[in-house]
Amino acid sequence: MSVNRILPVIIAWTMLVIAPAWGEEGRRTVLKGAYIEFPPLTYTDGQGKPAGPYMEATNRLAREAGYRIEWRSLPIDRIYLYLREGKLDLWLGSQGVPALSRWTLEPDFSFRDIRLHAYHLEETGPVSDVTDLKGSHLIQIRGYTYMNQLDPATEAGATQVDQASTHRAALRMLKAERGDYLLDFEAPVTQTLEKLSFPEITHSPITSWGTTLVFSRKTEDARRIIRDFEGAWTEETHSLRH
Repeated sequence: MSVNRILPVIIAWTMLVIAPAWGEEGRRTVLKGAYIEFPPLTYTDGQGKPAGPYMEATNRLAREAGYRIEWRSLPIDRIYLYLREGKLDLWLGSQGVPALSRWTLEPDFSFRDIRLHAYHLEETGPVSDVTDLKGSHLIQIRGYTYMNQLDPATEAGATQVDQASTHRAALRMLKAERGDYLLDFEAPVTQTLEKLSFPEITHSPITSWGTTLVFSRKTEDARRIIRDFEGAWTEETHSLRH
């Protein structure tokens, strides 16, 4: 066989071999996803890209399920709205949000629990649940819904609530005794306290809830997509509980 006849055969065979690897990313179904700024678990890094262990685990799971997620950082109220309207396919967030139950579907797995604590000075008495906070001066982080878990305390007539713009600002308010308890989440506060010397601040556990991928019911073939993610899920690889 002449070189002129062999060369096209070689080229064709080479393209058949490399095409699946070359085109794999391009063939993945793209999903529109959102996350909130919740460092160190989910956040936007200095290059403007989504980062954090939850993002890494979700992207890995999506690839194994045959999908690619285009992420946007959005405030929580916008995420709720876009899930209801179908402008988002999924949210990396909390399980079982009552306000979303009519408009969303969830898989049968969860990544790791989010733990909510009442932070306080050592001389301030510990609390065991939300009802113990009634009548106290509370500090919350602006923009967080707290899954409405704090409503029994914050809606009590004698309770006073102040808002802080950041975890650092909230901890400084607590240290300055501008509130009795700071209601905040373990991961971001632990990270912030590593940079602050506030040994007098301790905490009481309040509650926790799971995190997962929350899919909009308006996403085309949402149930099939969820089955694909469930099929790719393994507790050891993806749960973040280790």
